[in-house]
Amino acid sequence: MNLLTKNTWQQHLGYAAKIGIGSALAILLAELLGLNFAASAGIITLLTISTTKVQTWRLCLQRLGTFLITVFLAFLIQPIQHLEWISYGIILVLLTFGLSARNLLPTLSVNAVVLTHLMAKSTLTINAITNELWLLVIGLLIAIVVNHFQHYESQKKYLNYCRQTSEKKFKLVFEKLAAYLADSQLQNHVWDDIISLEKELHNYTQAAFAYQQNRLPISDDFYLDYFEMRTQQCNVLHNLHYEIKKLRLIKSDSAVIVAFLNEIALHFGEMSQPIHQLQMVDQLVQKIEETPLPQTKEEFLRKARLYHILMDLEEFLIFKKRFLQKHHPEKVAAYEAAQLATEE
Repeated sequence: MNLLTKNTWQQHLGYAAKIGIGSALAILLAELLGLNFAASAGIITLLTISTTKVQTWRLCLQRLGTFLITVFLAFLIQPIQHLEWISYGIILVLLTFGLSARNLLPTLSVNAVVLTHLMAKSTLTINAITNELWLLVIGLLIAIVVNHFQHYESQKKYLNYCRQTSEKKFKLVFEKLAAYLADSQLQNHVWDDIISLEKELHNYTQAAFAYQQNRLPISDDFYLDYFEMRTQQCNVLHNLHYEIKKLRLIKSDSAVIVAFLNEIALHFGEMSQPIHQLQMVDQLVQKIEETPLPQTKEEFLRKARLYHILMDLEEFLIFKKRFLQKHHPEKVAAYEAAQLATEE
């Protein structure tokens, strides 16, 4: 079983354990306190536990706020409460409309259950409201406590695996892209590989976002920034499809880009500094500027296409440079200092 499959099963098992244990504890606590409808506390826990701690806290606050609104609406409709089904329908229409307008529909299910309990009484009493409030508080507190337990090391191990996998695939894409550009007859499906990598990076970014949300209030956005950076780079490669497809027919121009793509592939990795590659871009652009002005439309288009590709590849490298400057500023500074010393 590879790490990707293992992590997926661990996530499913962990989520299931939190749901089962949390719901059982909530019901047990509600029964010990002698509350009516004790099972509802377990349902509230079940519906509140989310994939991240931040989302769970947000949902808890939303449930408390919408609970007060539900009780207020039940109080307003009390004069016709002897017509139970009419009261329930009216309140549910108003509540659903308000929650939908405020993008709070995930809280509707719990409020609907609360409403059925309140409607079961001939009159709305303080005891009934207090009972529902305690059920809600117990369900929410258990959800928060249970969801506080996170296996951070397992999540980091998985994200590191994703990072290493994406770097290997990026390097392979550059190698195939160089081969595709060098041989106008070659069909190596490199563009399909880029699309596939783009989809994988989307999934990796979601996993990194969940990890970041679980780490709060600790600031740990390394993995999220990393996969967002790689996604931006992947978009750059994807947008080069049309230009490179035309460039591969012109050997003199394509040879320049092939050499540069091989240089990027050779030094591809998380900690590799793109400074040397950015200097190469400047040198190549300078050579283009020093060439005689185009005399025909075809020469102009060739020169513009080559310039455009180099600018896109420069953007690709700048995304990486910004990431390193944010997360490894001391290593970037040391590398730049070493470069200056070499030049002197």
